[in-house]
Amino acid sequence: MSTGAIIRTAREAEGLTQAQLARRLGITQPSVARLEAAGDNVTVATLQRALNVMNRTLEIRAALMPSSVDETLIVEALKLSPGERIERHDDEYEAMRAFANEVQPQVAHARVA
Repeated sequence: MSTGAIIRTAREAEGLTQAQLARRLGITQPSVARLEAAGDNVTVATLQRALNVMNRTLEIRAALMPSSVDETLIVEALKLSPGERIERHDDEYEAMRAFANEVQPQVAHARVA
């Protein structure tokens, strides 16, 4: 959820109009509309100020992102012997070379056209 959407959601949950929130913030209604439309271009200080006038607080936390590595593939590969891993690598390398050789003429042709 963008920071602008957080402001809009909090305002609507409080049952406030943009004009009412603007009065609380000491700004104009069009300024509130711009804040809500700004997406993620609202500073943390501005977001906190807007939330404070609506009796809300901003909580920021940092969470670990999920790994982009499929660990089941690693576990599966570790079950193979070193020779089997090398053979798998060679097979995949050859498949990639064949694919690249198949695609390369199409890419070159597409650039010319």
